[in-house]
Amino acid sequence: METNSGPARRPTHNYFAKYQEENPMKTVNSLHSATTHSAARPGKRPSGTRTSLAAAVALLLGSQIAPAHAASFDPNIVIKGSAEFDSTGSPFEPINASQSGEITRIMAGITSTTTLNGAAINGVDPLTGTLTSIGDGFGIKFNANGNADNEPSVVNSLFGDYSLSLQNNSATDAFLVNLRFEFSQQVDTTDSVKSNTDNGEFAHAQVALRKQDSSELLFASALSDTQLGNQQFLFTNNLVNSASGLGGKLSDSGFLILSFLLNPGELLQLGDGSPEVLLRGAADSGVFSGEVATLLTVDSVVRQRTETVPEPETLLLTGIGLASLLASQRRNRAIA
Repeated sequence: METNSGPARRPTHNYFAKYQEENPMKTVNSLHSATTHSAARPGKRPSGTRTSLAAAVALLLGSQIAPAHAASFDPNIVIKGSAEFDSTGSPFEPINASQSGEITRIMAGITSTTTLNGAAINGVDPLTGTLTSIGDGFGIKFNANGNADNEPSVVNSLFGDYSLSLQNNSATDAFLVNLRFEFSQQVDTTDSVKSNTDNGEFAHAQVALRKQDSSELLFASALSDTQLGNQQFLFTNNLVNSASGLGGKLSDSGFLILSFLLNPGELLQLGDGSPEVLLRGAADSGVFSGEVATLLTVDSVVRQRTETVPEPETLLLTGIGLASLLASQRRNRAIA
């Protein structure tokens, strides 16, 4: 058995090569996370690009995924974005399994939804728009489950993609923009047959968020695997595999506040074209299930105060004025 100083995040295995697509795990550096899990082959992740944040990141846990409601923010800050299903192609039909999903857009407090049922997308995909109010944002979630009573059960990779651009159109003022990213994920597997010919069961959920330059802001992954062992990289401590055992339930949830200081005229873009949300699973003789839900919203927009620096001429005049005042006071004392 390997220890926590052992191998780093390993790629998930492709048990049903005929049906599954490879999806290499991504690297990231995170902060904290509250979770319940039964853990996998311990390991640490390889060295890679460390989290590069333009602003402070504060993590709080145990939240419910629900939008905030507040007034419009300063129009100098223009935030445009989108959420979509599977930008790499249409979702595959599940095999002896069920799959569903939902993308949402919240603009001025009004929510629009597009759903996924099997391989059918109902509604507009992607959902795009300009966010104008606190609590506006986008959401992505997936659910999948399968039972291999009579034949193998497979849900191929379900992908969800976010993109977001933050533009400061002010020529003079800087703004602190806080984004709130909420997530929860859970996977579970049970093996009914133990044999050398049985491929076992797995369910895998993953959440990541990156800037356009591919620097990762957050990462969390959970893999329940009845044959090769569980893996979990927690939202707040994803450098080391925290799971062990074969199969069973793994879960993680929380929220992250991402703070970005936008100087006058500055543009910041989130999303590098890679999937931010992933869910997949398969069973050869047993059952699997998985779910993942995410929400990215505007938490606050705060104009930063700028201190006016006096011009040299102003400083000179101020100095002359103070000198004259002191001289006058000395003269008055001498006369008295």
